[in-house]
Amino acid sequence: MKDLRRKYVAAEKRYGAGLSSRWIGLLILLFVLASPAPYAAAAGDWDSALDEIHNLYSDYTGLQTALKSETARTQTLRKQNNADLAAINLKLKTIDSVLLKRLKSEAEAMKKKHAPLLEEYTSLSKQIAAARKAGNLKSATLLEIKRNKLKAAAAAARAEVKAKNTAFAEARTLTAAKIQPAKDALAPVASLKKLITAQNKAASTAQTERAEAHKRYKAAIASGDAITAAAAMKLAYTRMGELRTFGQQSYAWEQKITVALRAAEAKLPK
Repeated sequence: MKDLRRKYVAAEKRYGAGLSSRWIGLLILLFVLASPAPYAAAAGDWDSALDEIHNLYSDYTGLQTALKSETARTQTLRKQNNADLAAINLKLKTIDSVLLKRLKSEAEAMKKKHAPLLEEYTSLSKQIAAARKAGNLKSATLLEIKRNKLKAAAAAARAEVKAKNTAFAEARTLTAAKIQPAKDALAPVASLKKLITAQNKAASTAQTERAEAHKRYKAAIASGDAITAAAAMKLAYTRMGELRTFGQQSYAWEQKITVALRAAEAKLPK
């Protein structure tokens, strides 16, 4: 007001004492309008922030609801896919498992049964070679007679062991061929899960920023700080949009996993 008074006095001196009160009032008004108005500007910012909150509020709360619903949908599908994948893998492991277990056991039992005979035969062969190398032909001859007595039995034992091992190996090959179509159908699942895992890391960062911005928004609302509330709201809204994009992509990948699982189930041996 002191500045206005000085300006009034200066105007009076400049234009004369006869300056009418109407013109003096107008002059003072012009001085007031020309002077800085920080409070008015701040009030304008505050009103603009309120408008931003008002305009964004419905979309903000709507996006919150949609994000929560879509996240739950994705989690439900992922849980079902994981359960189905575990069931398929268990089925693959159990196909011909009884047969393979029996054949493996028979092969091991046959090997164990003939192990003493075959070890003795092999040992005699080594002793014969050592005796001949030492020039002890008499010892080599006696050992050879003993070995040759076991020759037929050793050959039969080897044949039995080989037959059991061959039966087991052939059964494993047939089983592998049976389950290969289902395993091929499952092949995309591993790569899709890697994509989901990698994206979840990016989503985690966005989620942290969204949560922090939402906290600032709520705190600013509680304290009546419209400007801070509007800025935090806009940031949280942006991050929710990113999270929704991530979530929709994850859901699409989970749907592809579902397709792969159904294909694998259809190709399981009956």
